[in-house]
Amino acid sequence: MMTESLSPEDLDATLETLHFAFRGLVAEPDAILKTYGLSRIHHRLLFFINRYNDLSVNELVETMRLTKQAIHKPLKTLAEQGYVDVRRDDNDKRIKRLSLTEQGKALQAHLTGIQHQLLRESFAETGDDHEGWRRVMEAMARRLGG
Repeated sequence: MMTESLSPEDLDATLETLHFAFRGLVAEPDAILKTYGLSRIHHRLLFFINRYNDLSVNELVETMRLTKQAIHKPLKTLAEQGYVDVRRDDNDKRIKRLSLTEQGKALQAHLTGIQHQLLRESFAETGDDHEGWRRVMEAMARRLGG
């Protein structure tokens, strides 16, 4: 199907599906996080710190395309609760490096594992066209810049 032939109704249906798909992706992890007194931003921080281990706070801000102010409090909470290790860079003491503790790795693996399983099941159900889906998601993500 050519994109020009997508009607406003087709696009609205896609937006609706995207909305509910995202809610489905985060529902169970959000419920688990709530039992720890944490929220979705905490999971996002755990995910990116795990994915790019030993990154600096500035690198995390750039990667997530957020501000230091937006991550300061949730990052502090994760460190205080023993999920994230914050240490000074060996070469430049002004730089704070972030990594997950064993407790943080376990929580992140549990939460993200739930999402991995949902994605696996969804791709299996739809013929496993994850590359096309990812290209669409990447095209939309590029709109954020950076």
